[in-house]
Amino acid sequence: MRKKVDTVGVIFRLVKRLAWWILILGVGWYYFNNQQFQQATNQRLWQARERVAQLVTGTKTTSSGETGNQSSSKAAGADQVPTNGRWPSQEATVFVNTGNTTLDNATNAAIQSWNQTGAFRFRTTTDQQQADIVVKKMDNNTSAAGLTEASTNPLTGRIVHADVSLNQHYLLNPLYGYSNQRIVNTAEHELGHAIGLDHTNNVSVMQPAGSYYTIQQADVQAVKKLYSD
Repeated sequence: MRKKVDTVGVIFRLVKRLAWWILILGVGWYYFNNQQFQQATNQRLWQARERVAQLVTGTKTTSSGETGNQSSSKAAGADQVPTNGRWPSQEATVFVNTGNTTLDNATNAAIQSWNQTGAFRFRTTTDQQQADIVVKKMDNNTSAAGLTEASTNPLTGRIVHADVSLNQHYLLNPLYGYSNQRIVNTAEHELGHAIGLDHTNNVSVMQPAGSYYTIQQADVQAVKKLYSD
């Protein structure tokens, strides 16, 4: 006896599958053709990844950076409030290899500037695997001239690793007007995040936009306060 075919059911399933494919293709097209949606989606995916990593490894990752778009308004906020934790002591090892002489030199100058304050000491190393902080470059047209991602132990509030990225799209493009000193200031800013400092609207190397200031006495005091206990 021949089995009766459910024609309506077959058509319904085909239409349902077709609708799903249209939806997937539509979202994909919108993702690749809408930069704002793409950035928002990437941010949510990154946050989801970090939640999983936190559950698996017991560490929390936070991101801070300096805006590259000079027309951007400064981030709202009060004085420097450390939100990224701090290191167990006032020193950390740094591996510098951006693959660009200008960025490498600027980073080394920034390291020297922070070391001269006496508030925190960076020790350079040639072994990336042993480094507490890794400084590298990125090249994209996001709003960040620099970005620091710090992984923190949520139980102790201590930083366990930090990655600093300097964006050559802004820093090395004459159209954006970054002098060598401002590139150094940007590196100082990102290393400030790696230490544990947040943005401030005061006269400070930690201003979120512009990198018009080098390390100020207020920055030195903020680091000393952060590591006072």
